[in-house]
Amino acid sequence: MRGILGVLFSLILVFVLSVTVFAQSENANIPERNGDYAVPGRSGLRVRVFVHEPKERPSSSVSVTCEDPHVNDVIGATGWKLPSGDWKYKINPSSVPSSVGSGNLTTITSNSFGKWVNAISSFSKPTLVPDGTTTKTRNALDFENIITWGRTQGSALGVTYVWYYTATNLVADVDTIMNKKFAWSLSCSSTSYNAENILIHELGHWFGLNDEYGASYVDNTMYGYGSRAEIKKITPEHGDKVGINLIYP
Repeated sequence: MRGILGVLFSLILVFVLSVTVFAQSENANIPERNGDYAVPGRSGLRVRVFVHEPKERPSSSVSVTCEDPHVNDVIGATGWKLPSGDWKYKINPSSVPSSVGSGNLTTITSNSFGKWVNAISSFSKPTLVPDGTTTKTRNALDFENIITWGRTQGSALGVTYVWYYTATNLVADVDTIMNKKFAWSLSCSSTSYNAENILIHELGHWFGLNDEYGASYVDNTMYGYGSRAEIKKITPEHGDKVGINLIYP
């Protein structure tokens, strides 16, 4: 009996390790650059990578304005969206910088998702459902949708990875990684990035909203750059809301 149990345990261990290695090899081939990429070994999937860069150099000074101008420029769509019904996500409180506070991640995530969902008029809109916590700090095609702080390459404030099915244009998996090397807070400060301000932008990608880089979009939540002393992204503008309703008519 012990021999049989030992064999079963070994088989399970080999399976788990093989799945882990396969997932790591898949992710290793995904560049951390803005773009849409094929997923190795997954012909029916593609992955879109959004890299949110700071508008100014880290060493430059920023004046504190803390304004929230209102604009109407409509945000473009990516071509895919979340399925209707429940969409579960996990957060990693242990990864949150002390300047933000681990206990605040639940609140700013819920607030951010709520603003996007409430902006959608359609009854077929998705429902974002918290599904506990995770200790993961890296992106992975594991069908667990995570929000965490971790390491990202280059100067990205945050990176969001969206895997989607090419046949249906529905999201399969999505992860958001906030870069822990930057100074973060929940205030409007010239020395830090407001975590909620950047997070709500990243979560806009979950719904299928694109980045916009034109000068007329500078006050939109989905403007492609983030700044210190900035809180204007926290409230989606009319153009952001029109854009998301075009995705979920």
